[in-house]
Amino acid sequence: MSKLVLTRTFLTEFGRRPLNLILLVVVPVLFVALTAGALADFAEAIGGIGDSELLSGPTAGWAASFLAGVSGFFHVLGARAADSRLVTAGMARSRVLAARLASGTLLAVVAAGGALVALALRTGISDPLRAIGGTLMFALIYLGIGVLIGAVVRSEVNGSLIVVFVWMLDVFLGPAMGGGDVLVGRFFPSHFVTLVMLDAVSGHAGPIGDLGWALVWVVGSLGLAGLVFWANTGPVRVIDHGRRPGAWRRLAAGLRAGLRDYRRNRAMWVLIVLLPVFFISLSFAVTPDQPAPVELVEGGETMIRILSMADVHGAIMVPITIAFLAGLAGLFVVQGSLQADGRLVLAGFRIREVLAARLGVIALAALLISAVSLAITAVDFAPADWAWFIGGNLAVGATYGLIGVLVGAVFGRLGGLYVMFLLPFIDVGLAQNVMFSAAPPEWGAYLPARGSVRILVDAAFTPTMDELGALALAGIWFLAIVAAAAWVFGRRAVAKMSLP
Repeated sequence: MSKLVLTRTFLTEFGRRPLNLILLVVVPVLFVALTAGALADFAEAIGGIGDSELLSGPTAGWAASFLAGVSGFFHVLGARAADSRLVTAGMARSRVLAARLASGTLLAVVAAGGALVALALRTGISDPLRAIGGTLMFALIYLGIGVLIGAVVRSEVNGSLIVVFVWMLDVFLGPAMGGGDVLVGRFFPSHFVTLVMLDAVSGHAGPIGDLGWALVWVVGSLGLAGLVFWANTGPVRVIDHGRRPGAWRRLAAGLRAGLRDYRRNRAMWVLIVLLPVFFISLSFAVTPDQPAPVELVEGGETMIRILSMADVHGAIMVPITIAFLAGLAGLFVVQGSLQADGRLVLAGFRIREVLAARLGVIALAALLISAVSLAITAVDFAPADWAWFIGGNLAVGATYGLIGVLVGAVFGRLGGLYVMFLLPFIDVGLAQNVMFSAAPPEWGAYLPARGSVRILVDAAFTPTMDELGALALAGIWFLAIVAAAAWVFGRRAVAKMSLP
């Protein structure tokens, strides 16, 4: 079998779920179209780079890199057994590797193309060579990272969290978003690529320059990924992994089983704890103490107050982190147990009991994520009203945990991860983010986190609770998503009842 035929086979395998291919184009288009302008304004405010079109350029790279990394990860993880069987049948590992990288590169190019088209329509491209080359370098670096993680990590949850972990630190603390020159940021994957796209000179690139180091990252990530993939794709060794297959007792048993399953996955919990620690603490470190106007309601009156950008950043980073991680928890907790849930229903469990058990696991994960995020924030920032600030963040976690259930049921694991990258970023990171403007945009009122974020922003900077309308909105969203999640979960559990 030639490399070309094998590459086409891998792409056909990926395309068996057409929705994944659609999302591969739609997600970067939406991401760039909705975020380029706002993120450019924010980066300009704190980064000191004046060309708005150049500032918008990295947004295409951010979208393409995330999708390339996730695609590369699932592309390798989902076919690990098949690749090992091909090697066992006599195919050279180098040929399997070349086909995987070629097919992954084509997927990365599709994502980069969609992002560049959206960038051209949204803000224009003043330097096409710089934008196209930079976006492709972003995508290829993260393709290598995704393939590397897929070759080493055997858990979809852990691998996805690692990709998200690396991407979030890289983007939010990089030279375009974070501004300035933090020593640790020089070791992030896209540091030099971003500087090339911004036409900024780092001053620490040495003789080969920023472009040289960017190319080193491209070649190095793909080369290291290839070596690790080659080493981990050997002849298959068959191992038989056996599966072990009053209302309150059944609910408690289901909850214990779910917690036991995820308690064993220590790596997942470590990642859930580490991401908020690094993400939030480093966000404080890179944010300058500049004035930022914020619209607040106090004593029934709407006013504009001038606050420290560092404090505003600290307040908004918590729900962004919680939304990302709680959404992934909801996505994978339910996706990873669909067949088991169908068997539980056959064994006599009611669907609502199985759902309650799974939601209990998601709730505990959201509580842990929120507790860690709030504890890290408390080191550098103290809200005016801790009780409502905590409540608003817990509402974000509960809402996005349930959204993860819905998204996973509709889009599957890979498509769901694409959507759970886009939705929290657009909703909490942009549409509700008071850093970008004194008041969030009106269209953000139609997104799930509006009420919850307004509550926590009010609690962060005013001593009294004045956002009663936001409280009602958050409650309506939560109840609506609970009902939708219960309906979708019930249909999925019944559909899985007939599977072995």
